[in-house]
Amino acid sequence: MSSTTIVQPVWSSRWVFFIAATAGTVGLGNIWKFPFVMAENGGSAFVLLYFACVALMGVPMMLCEVVIGHIGKGNPVLSIQRTAVRSAAGSRWSFIGYLGLVSGLSIFVMLSVVAGWAVSYLLEMYQGSFVDIGRTAAQATFAQIKTDQQSLFMYQSGFIAAAVAILVFGINKGLARGLIYLVPMSVIILLVLLYFSVNSGYFMQAVQYLFTYDPQKITVSSFLLAFEHAFYTLSIGVGSLIVFGAYMPNRGAVGLIVFSVALFDILVSGVLGLVTIPTLFFSQMLPVSGYDLLFVALPTAYGDMQNGQYLGVLFFTFVMFTALSSALVLLEPSIAWCKERFAMARWNATVLVGFVAWLLSLACIYSWSSISASSGVDLSLFDILNLMTAKLLLPAAGLLLAIYVGWVLKPALVKTEIVNSGIGWLYLWYFLIRFIVPSLFILVLVLNQLEI
Repeated sequence: MSSTTIVQPVWSSRWVFFIAATAGTVGLGNIWKFPFVMAENGGSAFVLLYFACVALMGVPMMLCEVVIGHIGKGNPVLSIQRTAVRSAAGSRWSFIGYLGLVSGLSIFVMLSVVAGWAVSYLLEMYQGSFVDIGRTAAQATFAQIKTDQQSLFMYQSGFIAAAVAILVFGINKGLARGLIYLVPMSVIILLVLLYFSVNSGYFMQAVQYLFTYDPQKITVSSFLLAFEHAFYTLSIGVGSLIVFGAYMPNRGAVGLIVFSVALFDILVSGVLGLVTIPTLFFSQMLPVSGYDLLFVALPTAYGDMQNGQYLGVLFFTFVMFTALSSALVLLEPSIAWCKERFAMARWNATVLVGFVAWLLSLACIYSWSSISASSGVDLSLFDILNLMTAKLLLPAAGLLLAIYVGWVLKPALVKTEIVNSGIGWLYLWYFLIRFIVPSLFILVLVLNQLEI
């Protein structure tokens, strides 16, 4: 197989691995979902529940992917195939890697659509279009932006071109260097926005709303939300962590790095709540989530604030940096697979994967309503990709990966990767990945089917 002869690139340092893994965890879900869900499900009580899901499922699953990548030294498909061969198991387990590739590329396509909207909002905010606009007019503006195919074509194409232009330079000069700039700049912007939130006059009210301990609000639905957010926000199942593990320079306390990444994700989610909620309270608006928060409520709120135009520009710049960081992380597994599977040069593989993603993103723009018109199903291609990844591909990849690592992969292979963290942690991780993680996946699947 020609792919086995390709020299595997290596991170310049373990710090770069931390930055890359962090970029994969901090995404749009941290902005438009976690703060609202946290406040509506018990505040700090939900944070504790979420932390439990991260500790019992998230970190063990992240470590699974990093270990497979570091052992297999290849893209998700090749790494699983190599580890399966060394474990005397069938190569069909590499199917899990294909699930991750399809999921990652699908999420990238959806991200490029949202990024196109965000670019429009960044420009509109800079021009002062949201000053004293009001919520009704803001909703109309969002509807207009979503149907402006010419502008979205240009913005989405530019976004994908930027990601490709960075990744084409390779692992250290492209991916790593891009993330080393993007992630710290995002953190700096977030801290500036936090400073203005602290001085907004509504900061303590937001703290009370977000973090008041109310365990009575914890329900089965709260558990499902905590589990699903922990799974999706930590980039589990898309193959990124497998590739990043393959690029690791040497062994060490990998578990500590992974756990630190998960804690950083929780911290950023809380800070984002303290940035967005005071802004909404300033305009006497009720907290919301999703697209309504990002593209209606917050632009309206910034439009009501003195100098809010400039804060809005900062906020959507943060959104763009975050989206671009996530884009780099999501594209890398497909590029690595294409490069190794077809023995292609990095430049050719990057352009090819970017071109395919670009075509799919254009299909999302131009088929927004054609699917429902032709089939009678009230779903766009964007909606289909979202349902396919969230409800099928990612959960299947996660469950199969836990079973593979816990019950198929030879323990001797895993031991050499994790034993540096201590033999006790190794046994704990094995117990979690063999029994607790699959049980949690099955429990969530049953509860979702029961629609509790």
